[in-house]
Amino acid sequence: MKFPSLKTFVHSIRSVLTRFPFEIGFALLGTMAATVLIEISELKTAAENVCLRLIMVANLGLVLSLTLSLFFENNTFSFLKKLLLRVLVILLGIALFYLIDPLKRETDIFRFVLLALAFHLSVSFAAYIGKGHINAFWQFNRIIFLRFLIGGIYSAALFLGLAAAIGSMNFLFNFKFEWDTFAILWVWIAGIFQTVFFLSGIPASLNELEEDKTYPAGLKIFTQFVLIPLATVYAIILLAYEAKILIEWELPKGLVSNLILGYAVFGILSLLLIYPVRDRDENKWLKTFSRSFYYVLIPLILLLVWAVLARVLDYGITEERYFLIILAAWLSFICVYFLISKAQNIMIIPFSLCLVTLLSVYGPQGAFSTSERSQINELRQLFKKQGSLDGDKIIALKLKAGKEDMNRMINIVDYLVNMHGLESFSPILKQDPGQVEDSLLSVDANQKYDSRTSNWEIKSRQKLWLYNYLNLHPDEENDSKLNLGKNTVEAFNAELLPLNDADYLLPLSISSDTLLNTINAKNLLINRVGKQNKLKVIYGSEEKSIILDTLINQLDVEFQKQKIADKQALQVSRELLSHSLEFNGLKLKIMWNQINFNDNKGLLSANGYVLLSVKD
Repeated sequence: MKFPSLKTFVHSIRSVLTRFPFEIGFALLGTMAATVLIEISELKTAAENVCLRLIMVANLGLVLSLTLSLFFENNTFSFLKKLLLRVLVILLGIALFYLIDPLKRETDIFRFVLLALAFHLSVSFAAYIGKGHINAFWQFNRIIFLRFLIGGIYSAALFLGLAAAIGSMNFLFNFKFEWDTFAILWVWIAGIFQTVFFLSGIPASLNELEEDKTYPAGLKIFTQFVLIPLATVYAIILLAYEAKILIEWELPKGLVSNLILGYAVFGILSLLLIYPVRDRDENKWLKTFSRSFYYVLIPLILLLVWAVLARVLDYGITEERYFLIILAAWLSFICVYFLISKAQNIMIIPFSLCLVTLLSVYGPQGAFSTSERSQINELRQLFKKQGSLDGDKIIALKLKAGKEDMNRMINIVDYLVNMHGLESFSPILKQDPGQVEDSLLSVDANQKYDSRTSNWEIKSRQKLWLYNYLNLHPDEENDSKLNLGKNTVEAFNAELLPLNDADYLLPLSISSDTLLNTINAKNLLINRVGKQNKLKVIYGSEEKSIILDTLINQLDVEFQKQKIADKQALQVSRELLSHSLEFNGLKLKIMWNQINFNDNKGLLSANGYVLLSVKD
């Protein structure tokens, strides 16, 4: 492999800086943010969140800025208009920095991916929108795709070479280059070298590509003898499966949706790759495939719609089902267009997909707003079925729901917390989640969200609070061969806590394994010991234990006395379900809301709260 010379690379940097200054600026911003993130990874400060958001904004800003640059180069705009649009991109980047919070909301991760997809698609057609230069469009995308691929190979080879050199220095001279050195090296190669290399390969004369009739022979061979035969076999299998379910009249399997989308992407990509040569007389097989593909796709789209709607009617809309519906609609549009249009403009594929993607990111019609509304309505209907609806607000279950409904309610709660945050419950709860959210983030009421408390731990606390508030009972039963049944014990007035003598309150769940916080500069750790009925409590250098065997034996006796019916919980006093410990400077009291154990008296799960009193 021959690398570009140093002189060539320096010249490329100069030309790129002149032609794409904003793009290089975004690349530097993202690279430096990634470098800082690597260096502070052990500190786990709030700066991690800032760095992640900067990396996301830099990536989006780079691609969107490149879209504008290509659009400007092939269209006439005044300097003032160009400057205004550049400023709008920067303002959009600033807005996204404050809107996107990937550590707090998983939906923001998907929003970033969708925006990145839309902006990358826009790069493919920005220079030729409204021009009608279809061959130039195809040649341009061929060039930049190959440039990106070659740049990736160069970057990987450069990294491996330099990493080997650094490793040898560690070995020969006892240097102490750690993993972060290698990580930072890769970040700068991928962020700067790859970016400069790619941008320097973008054609300067964009319109002249219309006269370029170059078509790689290897690409034709690969498409004709590999991609298209595979797509054909794929289609035959899917059509055979569709015939099978029609004959047997059964619902299609959920996975079939992904298989159909895979075939559609596979086929459309093949058609795009053969576009310049598909109508040549010597390419009869290519011509046949290009004409028949969309006809074959129609029954598969109908199967896709059937599979998705069947699950939407049963379980409502989630982001995954939303995108399946949107993609089915988009594929239908593409089919109709290429079957009836004489223009056969392939630019419509990335343009329409870019538009659909952008519309799905934000707004009431977007994937996340639609999915949130749907699942909230599903949860409300499930609680209505259980008689636990007060007006349009859900209230705690009075009786334990059946297993199927209980699992559905828990799954929806988990989904809403993970994807949309605790605030998504505001429309359906009597108590405002915002009033308790800060207390679930940290033991310090004044300490706002930061990465010192892991995202997973925060979401676990929020879910636990909702389980307790709504009287939901997650099925924590494991090792079913040994668990000969499940016994549930609940405290009377589980939502009423005696807080007079406590400074802090922390949710505690055995299923979450660990509770870790810092009180007065000392670490507080509560952890289950293996699968024993035992808790280990550590505060600073002090360690104490809580043995649950005696309590479980007492509860088991009560079960036998009261002969609790199946799926009914034994209710006992709050005081019985409590344990107190004292440490140097801290008084601790665990108050269980619920304890589950099997017939062998083995603890399955427990959840409740820890009351903390700081001693002078």
